[in-house]
Formats: sequence, C-alpha cells, structure tokens
Amino acid sequence: TFVLSACIYLFLFLIIGAILMFVINFIFVDKPFKFFDKKNEPVFDDADLPAESNDVSSSFDTPEETKATTADGLAPVGGGVGAGAGMPSGDAMVRSANELDDREKVFPSLSRIDDEYSGFDADTLVSDDLALDEIAQRFRNYLAKEEKLYFDIDTIRVFMSAFASSHFMILEGLSGTGKSSLPRYFCKFADGALLFVPVQATWRDKTNLLGYFNDFSKTYSETDFLTHMYKANYDKDRIHMFVLDEMNISRVEYYFADLLSVLEYPVPEWRLRLMQLPYDFTPPHKLQDGVIQITDNCYFVGTANKDDSTFSIADKVYDRAITIDFDYRNTPFTVEGNADKITLSASRLHSLYEAAIANVDNQMTEEDYKKFFKITEFVYEQFDITFANRILNQIDTLVPTFIACGGTKEDVLDFLFSRKVLIKVEGRFEEYVKGALKQLQVLINKTYGPGVF
Repeated sequence: TFVLSACIYLFLFLIIGAILMFVINFIFVDKPFKFFDKKNEPVFDDADLPAESNDVSSSFDTPEETKATTADGLAPVGGGVGAGAGMPSGDAMVRSANELDDREKVFPSLSRIDDEYSGFDADTLVSDDLALDEIAQRFRNYLAKEEKLYFDIDTIRVFMSAFASSHFMILEGLSGTGKSSLPRYFCKFADGALLFVPVQATWRDKTNLLGYFNDFSKTYSETDFLTHMYKANYDKDRIHMFVLDEMNISRVEYYFADLLSVLEYPVPEWRLRLMQLPYDFTPPHKLQDGVIQITDNCYFVGTANKDDSTFSIADKVYDRAITIDFDYRNTPFTVEGNADKITLSASRLHSLYEAAIANVDNQMTEEDYKKFFKITEFVYEQFDITFANRILNQIDTLVPTFIACGGTKEDVLDFLFSRKVLIKVEGRFEEYVKGALKQLQVLINKTYGPGVF
C-alpha cells in the first residue's frame, strides 16, 4: 500500500509540475526570464569606460578589415567541398572577397594551365583511319610484342567497346594479371593522356580527388586528379584516362560518389562544384563560378583486388560500371599482324562508337531480347535477382560496339549476363541455389546451344 501510494503521489507531482512549467513558459514565451532577482545585478555606465573602449568591434578587427567588410557588405567567401582527414568540414565557407588573393595564388596549378594554353583550346588530333576491330587487334599485338602482355582477344574487345556504354570501368581479379597495365599501355598505344592515382585507405569523400579550400592559407589545395581533369577541358580531342589503383582499398561509394552521380547525366551536366567564389573574384578560365566541367574525353578506370585488405564493392557501383574480371593467367602467343602504335583522338573514337550503334546489323533484335529475357526471367523467379533500365541501355550500346570490334552477339551477351546478373548470386548459400543453377544451365544450353554461354 505504501509503495502504491508513493507511485500515485509521484505521478501526480510530475503531472502538476508539467502543467506549471507549461503555464510559466507560455506566459514568458516572448520575454526574457530569470529565476533570480534582477535588482541584485550590477549596473555599468558607459561613461565609466574609456572612450576608446566604447567601440567593441575595435577589439576584434583591424581598421583595414573593418573597412573592407563594411565597404563591400559581403560575407567571407571560400571553403572546401567536404571534409577529409585534417581538412575543414562543412559547406563552402563565406569569406570577404578582399581576403582572397589573385587567382594565381588561390589556384596556382590551374592558372599555370591557363598560361600554357593562353586561354585557347588545343588543336584537334589527326587520327589514324582504322575501324574498331582493327584497333582492337593491333592493340592486342602491341601489348604482346612491345610489353610482353598477353590478353584474350575478347578482353581487349570488351575494354575497347565498354566506354561506349559507360565512362567508368572496373578491372578486378587476381593481382599481377595486368589490370593496371591495360589502361596504362592503351594510352601509350593510342597517344592518350594517363593519370595513375593510388587510392588510400583514409579516403572518405571527394576532397581526396578534387581537393579543398584551405581556410588558413586561403588557397585551394589542388590535386593531380583536379589539374588533369582541368587540362582535359583544353585538350578536348585527346583521350584522358584516370586510373584509380586499388580503388576498393577504401569505400568507392564514399569518395567517388559525386562522380558516380554526375556521370549518369547528359554530358553538358557533368559538372562538379569545387567551392563558392566571391562575386568579384576572377577564377581560372575553365572554372567559372567555382564549377569544373567533366568533358566527354575523360574515362575513369578502377582496379580492384579481392582479398582481406579491401572492401566489397556495392551493387550500385557495379551497375554503373562495366566490369572486366581477371581471374586467369596470361597465355603467350605468336604475334601476327601490325603492332605499331596509333593516334586515336576522342572525336574519332566517339564517331566509331556512334557508327557501330547506328548499324542495324549490330543491334539487338526483338528475337535476341526474347531469348535473353527468357534466362533473366528464370533468374528472377529462382533468385529474386533482376536489373533496371540502366543495364538495358548498356546492352543497347555495348552489344553493337563489341560486334564492331570483331566479337559475336552471343559472347557479349554472355559477358553481360555473367557480370550484371549472375554475379549477384555470389554469397547465396540457400539450399535451393545449387539445384536452381543446374536448371539455369540446362535452360541456357537449350536457348543458345551447348557451350555457347
């Protein structure tokens, strides 16, 4: 009885106290309120203070700073785009225009590139007149003869045609199979520009790739990735390839998230904001309003190992990229045919892609889609795995360009099915999986013929 009574009284006390606090806050909601007596507060007279102390702002700002702020009426401008280790965090900080020096000091590397090109785009390249299948075969011969690297011809065809579907490619598999060598020597073979970026485990956001505004030195900390991307805005007819080595040693969806998003948009909208600039600050020529344009001659290649030191790559990253698997050792072969280097401009490569996609003989037919959907629908029914319109768009572009590189429609569909659909079965250990895979194998052989896939 005592405990019950105490609980009732405590409950009533809380209810009454809550009501009283609500009434008091309601009464004084728009008034300053203190529980102690204001009569005891000390009173100060401004007349007792020295004359120079009346202006509180003089204790914080020098006359020049105060004058600059009041004259412009501006808040400070500057600040980075994100936070990394030891970097200022938050959105772009607002800073007075007078606190930013001229662009040569704020953006030294980008301004140097402006001086190099004098503000004008580079001349177009004179490209060799070769078809896609000739380029693929010659590149394979070049790798074998000059670099002693031996790749399967279908691997070269996928590498050559993949950029028609996505400007982002992932090369994953065993270490030492030539993942990083493939894009490196392609740029050497085709007279392209290459940037090799070793990814660090501490990378968390885009500042690791694009740099950030240093609030203390009032300069922008430029990265090699940023300067090469800026240079691609001038050298628009040259293929610029950015290789992110061991990209999954950190979370790809963290530091590469902004690029993954913008690369889904139309090319004119491939724009990234670096920082908020003052209205009267003159930025580098290709950095209007603090925004950099990713040009369509930029291609991004990430190499990924599969071991305990790396992170798994999310499905949303795989869906946006074309992924080539390197799980085999290279087998030497005798080089037959031309193995000389070529000049391949970005405009020439784009025109080859467009011609291949427009070729009706290379396109997917209604019958092709019926056969392909037959096995993908079986996978959906058995494993609840499907794909979205993004994959369909990749099929529409990758299939024609792969055929133009000398491949077959069945080979590229086999590649897409294994890398976009069937790979998602990995890690599934339910009891029914083994039997369903056997049924899938029977269906594929029945649909396309034994050994085709």
